[in-house]
Amino acid sequence: MLKTIQWAAIGDSFTYLNDHPDETGYRVQKGYLTRISEALPQLKLNNIGINGSNFECWIGQKIPFADLYTVLLGTNDWHGGMPPGSVDTFRARETGNTAGRLGILLDHIRAANLEAKIIVGTPVPRGDFVYILDATNNAHGSWAPDREQGDGRDVYLHEVAALILDCCENAGVPCIDLYHGAGFTEANAVKFKRVKVGGAYRDLPYPDYIGVPFDPQKDEYPYPPEAADMTYDGLHPSDKGNARIAEMFVEKIKEIFKF
Repeated sequence: MLKTIQWAAIGDSFTYLNDHPDETGYRVQKGYLTRISEALPQLKLNNIGINGSNFECWIGQKIPFADLYTVLLGTNDWHGGMPPGSVDTFRARETGNTAGRLGILLDHIRAANLEAKIIVGTPVPRGDFVYILDATNNAHGSWAPDREQGDGRDVYLHEVAALILDCCENAGVPCIDLYHGAGFTEANAVKFKRVKVGGAYRDLPYPDYIGVPFDPQKDEYPYPPEAADMTYDGLHPSDKGNARIAEMFVEKIKEIFKF
């Protein structure tokens, strides 16, 4: 008989949407958590993901007891202009940057169960995002930097992903490099973006759509179902993207628990 492993999944919309397919417009049939659970039935999932969350959101959250914690955050820290910090701010547990807040979250997890296994995943590249339920909620892809709050430095998402990897290595915490390993790119986030050019709609692939205006109040939704590739909306994983994220987590979980 398989021993049950209590698993708490910490994360942002990538994690939250696993249990809310209606908020994907039913574009997703199985999230990455469901796929992990099917591959590893000894895991008992507790999905505590918070839609739109960043590392700061988790500082005040109660972390439940579990044997395994997975953490998938960082894309909202980047898009929100949070200073990334450094391995030094991670060690110091500074509160005003992504690295420091990652350290604080790891401490909270260990306070919930000192013996637990922790696996952190990095954010993945993203295309231009347009929320399927509200087109006014949109953002540029990782092809462009976001402006850091405070000193105004340009920060790319790949820098945040690399920093998360470095911090986890410093702490001896397993980290999955989803940014480089899961197969997401700005070019395959979607097959095309439907935008108006000269008064007529055209389906433009990346990078051709960069700089083409999109009016969320007047234009049709730019990602019909056939535009989906690794994501269905430029940001959130499609079934294809979720399958790849799940595959990498399953591989790491098997390695750690020696299944």
